[in-house]
Amino acid sequence: MGESTSNKEEGKPDPNGIDMGKHFRRELLCETLLRVTKPHIVPYLERFFQVNELMHLSELVSVGENQLLHTTRMVELAASIPNNILDILKITREDLITVVILHDVGKGQEVDDRFFEVTAVHKGRVPSYLRYYPGMKWAEWVVPFHDHVGLSYQIAKKYTSSPSVLEGVALHHHVKIRPWPLNLVCDALKISSIIKMDISHYKPAQYAAPGGNLTQVVAILDQLCAIERKFRGISCLGLEPQRIEYEVVRDLVIGLTGEDDPRLEVLGVSLTGKESVILLDLRAFGSFVKMHTEYEVQSMKAAILQLLRSQVRITWGGRARDLVALIGGDEYAVVTEVQEPEILEDMIKRAAAVIKLKTGLQVRAGYGIGRNIAENYHHARIQAEMMKEYRFLTE
Repeated sequence: MGESTSNKEEGKPDPNGIDMGKHFRRELLCETLLRVTKPHIVPYLERFFQVNELMHLSELVSVGENQLLHTTRMVELAASIPNNILDILKITREDLITVVILHDVGKGQEVDDRFFEVTAVHKGRVPSYLRYYPGMKWAEWVVPFHDHVGLSYQIAKKYTSSPSVLEGVALHHHVKIRPWPLNLVCDALKISSIIKMDISHYKPAQYAAPGGNLTQVVAILDQLCAIERKFRGISCLGLEPQRIEYEVVRDLVIGLTGEDDPRLEVLGVSLTGKESVILLDLRAFGSFVKMHTEYEVQSMKAAILQLLRSQVRITWGGRARDLVALIGGDEYAVVTEVQEPEILEDMIKRAAAVIKLKTGLQVRAGYGIGRNIAENYHHARIQAEMMKEYRFLTE
């Protein structure tokens, strides 16, 4: 017993020629994966051990999610697509699983939340060895988010010579997703129409390269995982400018930070600390939540945020512009240098009108001026609260 344990710990072969340490680690990994995944991926677990570079993904956390777990979840989805759908698409499950396992193996510290530098984000050029694929010369390539695509492609060439598999790895962030494969896959996985629409319209400048059905299916599964991650509440979108804006506005209006916050420098914005604050509070939002799915609720909130940005984000020159964020579940705050009450009221009317037109929801609103940002936000909330219609009897 003692000798066997020693062999396991040191990774030495036992008298029968079996590497017990490696065998023990494999069993432990399989047991761990099965605790957080669905049983139907068991036939594919052995594939994980055939790609040495895959294991280091377990040490990476990007956008709030362990990257080995992300790959495992994509294997789950790929294994859930019925055979008849794959036959219609003329792809094999073997190739699909292969692309899924290899698509992110090139990721490293450049996307890890613990090491990521937001100031390092910039537009780059597609590597020359990927320009072989049509459309990639003009596709949007963002450093460092897309660096792993090229590395994954080079690693994949060691493990496969299938052109369709290599294309799937190379284009999984850039292939144009067509309605026919999207409908087939999403209907097979019982995905709602609003999610299909979101995938179809996501970043058209980036998802612009033509590609085969296998490549499109992998891109669809990757986006589905991203959507799931957001609604599990573990998403840390701090790598994106909009998320930075959300966080800094939230901290400004509750008084946790001020005009010298370094995140404002990242956004290219300068504040005096005396900016006005507009608050827009959605009416009857609780009823809307009860009657719609979580994805529909989140999509509606995001749509309103984009509407407000298009309405109030005005640049007067230099580094002065409005900041907009969702504060709480159904409140939107606008930080603006406008100090004239008439203009602020006009901004509120325009915002309320476009929200009503696009969503059917009305808003309560208020604004605060003349103090610091946190005090102005508090005054705006008081104004909005005074617009509530109380439903109880009074003498």
